[in-house]
Amino acid sequence: MATAAFQNVCVTGMACAVPEHTDYTESFKERFGEREVERFVEHTGVVERHRTLPGQTASDLCFVAAQRLLEHKGYDPSTIDGLIYITQSSDYIIPATSHVLHKRLGLSQDCMVFDINLGCSGFVYGLNVVGAMIASGALKRVLLCCAEASNAYTIDNKALSDHAFSMMFGDAGSVTLLEAGEGRIQTLLKADGEGYPAIITLGISPRIPFTDIKNVDIRTLGSYMDGAEVFEFTITKVPRAFKEFFKTYGGSLEDYDYCVLHQANDFIIKQICKKIKLPLEKCPISIDRFGNTSSASIPLSIVDLYDRKKEELPERINLITSGYGVGLSWGVADFALNKKDILPMIYTSDYFKEAYKTLVPIPEN
Repeated sequence: MATAAFQNVCVTGMACAVPEHTDYTESFKERFGEREVERFVEHTGVVERHRTLPGQTASDLCFVAAQRLLEHKGYDPSTIDGLIYITQSSDYIIPATSHVLHKRLGLSQDCMVFDINLGCSGFVYGLNVVGAMIASGALKRVLLCCAEASNAYTIDNKALSDHAFSMMFGDAGSVTLLEAGEGRIQTLLKADGEGYPAIITLGISPRIPFTDIKNVDIRTLGSYMDGAEVFEFTITKVPRAFKEFFKTYGGSLEDYDYCVLHQANDFIIKQICKKIKLPLEKCPISIDRFGNTSSASIPLSIVDLYDRKKEELPERINLITSGYGVGLSWGVADFALNKKDILPMIYTSDYFKEAYKTLVPIPEN
């Protein structure tokens, strides 16, 4: 069973950045039709979302968030001994984007960094991975970066996807600081590879070799989702995971100030709340203003909660979270976080200008 309780591991900071540019769902009415867009908003709750501008990537968002968080904590970058970057929209095929962040943040050569290719469950999986490394004594202070910029994959300002993807996904970068210290993180993780085609982006890959690209309609390489299968998966597997979590560790939802769910869509969130008997006021919602931000959606929702209800929050917030989606994968994780260590939402147009110097020139024939 993929469960773990990590003692003497704590979450000590959280920051999130989104692009300054905002897309409004109603702007798609001319493209998809008024009724189709209205039905989409009614079902998903997505009214607006933030989108990267040309040249801006998911790692740019994490860079700004990490910088602010280190400044807030008063930590020198040399004291960070681990950086884990979770995304499905890397800056490059190679190298791992974590190395780009390592350079930009000025981290030590004694700092271990690597990427994890995960989507909607990325945050809870990341807590497990980082928690294990800190609990083992290998690392003491780690930046867990979860980010997505799916809107960067466009041609002529049109997403390589169906209309649901075009209007659903927002871009965001989150950074969560974990350290050795007084605290505890408990996790339960699940996976079902049988459902791998349910959410898929084909792209150019060994399954579709680059040499065959001339024979492929580029529109078929985009992102697709089997909505019915994903819906059935989430409203059955996720409630069972909560039940198994409490059977393993004890306690109940009443022990937590908030239950933060991955922002898949408004209808799914409310169905899960109904199944696990969670009052809606204990489940923060951010999808209406930020869209589905994949692995960043849980920390983004926590930061958004801080922005909206700062005065109402306890000084130390007990949180239980659940991520679920592409893979298929899902999980539950809990932790506590001091209110003073949550930063307000960051809005940025910053991007890594030096990256353009690394473009490989095409040799002359």
